[in-house]
Amino acid sequence: MDNNIKIIQCDSKNINSYRVRLLQSFSYHTDLNRSTRERTLLEETIKLIQKKKTVLYILQKEDKYLGAVTLSASSIDDTPVVQIDFLFVDYEYRKVIIEEIDDTVSNYLITFAMSRAELVQQTIGVKYLALYPDAQSETLINHYKNMEFLQLNKEWLFVKVD
Repeated sequence: MDNNIKIIQCDSKNINSYRVRLLQSFSYHTDLNRSTRERTLLEETIKLIQKKKTVLYILQKEDKYLGAVTLSASSIDDTPVVQIDFLFVDYEYRKVIIEEIDDTVSNYLITFAMSRAELVQQTIGVKYLALYPDAQSETLINHYKNMEFLQLNKEWLFVKVD
């Protein structure tokens, strides 16, 4: 990975030092309703991090936050999974190929989440990397299916952890 790009891990120990910058530095959707929802989801995610329920990983280029993903351990239909609780890409960088990673932020963060799930699988039993597309958006569902996620049940999508 390029020296200008890095992943920052935030957990309950350090989230408070990132909280304000996370909320203020991201660009949100131009539609007010969607923007409000995105910011509210980020605020709720920060609360989950503070309660030690999930861990946040921020993709940063130089001093700009490009996106973030949070991961936790969970069980869906009695199947142990690494769960993507929240995946967010700065509005300016959605669907944009970032030269330093030769990919979009979303794809990169999904790949990163898979690598974390594979590490977890070496220590504890997990079968899938799973996510719940926000508001069951058909656009998001199709996006994730294009990334090789499959339907786990009516609501959840998954990809098998190898």
